[in-house]
Amino acid sequence: MTRPPVRRIVTGHDDQGRAIILSDGAAPNHWSSEVIPGFGATVPWLTAAGRIDHVTDADPAAADSEIPSFPAAGETILRIADFPPDAVYPDEAGSVIFSELDGHDEAEAGAEHSGSKHFWFHRTDSLDYAVVLEGEITLLVDEGEATMRAGDVAVQRATSHAWSNRTDRTARVLFVLIGTEPLTASQIAERRREASRPLESA
Repeated sequence: MTRPPVRRIVTGHDDQGRAIILSDGAAPNHWSSEVIPGFGATVPWLTAAGRIDHVTDADPAAADSEIPSFPAAGETILRIADFPPDAVYPDEAGSVIFSELDGHDEAEAGAEHSGSKHFWFHRTDSLDYAVVLEGEITLLVDEGEATMRAGDVAVQRATSHAWSNRTDRTARVLFVLIGTEPLTASQIAERRREASRPLESA
């Protein structure tokens, strides 16, 4: 199954400071799974930590760019992912997915409280905005789930989560991934407990 391309329009400036269209065409950095039909992603853009470059015409998401699966602190990744129906994934889907994404550490972190209820469970140190563009997909967390349809938005805050497509057609989801300070779920829980403790009297 061939994934439809993502049209990418990139703006910039000319030497007089006027806004221009630098490029308009299929985003060149894309990937499709060799094992899972219809699964893959396109990265239209990303930024490194620190100052964002508005001066040069460098393309950080060129076809031959090395794109990390997950952003480090201060980095951002814009990704459009296609999730085929759960039914097409192989029996060992979790191992296959995270081998292809180099994400075994993230899968291990996501399994802490999920009880292995879905093969996509993972956890990253990032703030993720997810917007469903086409189809329907269910966001699973350790305790609960929410089914999303085109136009719905999820704000995923470094939580253990999975994406389950229980329909018979591919779902396309846009993600803005923003790398955050590395904190485990246990560290977040401890900070929450500390913040809720009453101040000791002097």
